Amino acid sequence: MKTKTIGTLLIAGLVVLSAMVVFAGTAAAQGFPPENPEDDPNKIYGYITDGNGNPISGHTVEIKKDHDGKWHVIGGTLTTDANGYYDTGYVKMLLVGYGWPSDNYQMYLDGNLVATTTVENSDWVWDDPRWHFKFSYGWDHQIPEFASIAIPAIAVLGLFLFFNKRKQRKD
Repeated sequence: MKTKTIGTLLIAGLVVLSAMVVFAGTAAAQGFPPENPEDDPNKIYGYITDGNGNPISGHTVEIKKDHDGKWHVIGGTLTTDANGYYDTGYVKMLLVGYGWPSDNYQMYLDGNLVATTTVENSDWVWDDPRWHFKFSYGWDHQIPEFASIAIPAIAVLGLFLFFNKRKQRKD
């Protein structure tokens, strides 16, 4: 193959690759985050249930978001309803200084940290395109049953007592 033909093919490939980068970048910029920070409300919602799937009602839920090493409560302190449901309502995170929605989050139940997760931009669901951007993220949490906590704890205590007894016999 001639050198001129190879050079032409390389230039054509470079042009096609450049066009792909421009169009892919433009398409990605139109989806998320929105151009207008005021049009960026975000909601986190979910259900709190016990190990059998029964709703846990009347308990407080706090969702905290990490932004530059500072944890911000999103939507205030919430209380689960009769179905175990909580909802932060729509929060304009960027506008109030909490940063973009993609970040690390913590869930507190009755003041105790029960779960940590990282939410990416792709995890948010765009649920109202008619008036402005609204992104939602569902986060359910299941409280383990007593037996799933008690049995391992008793097993560890039993092993401790077994080895302690065995050590006393040797002495």
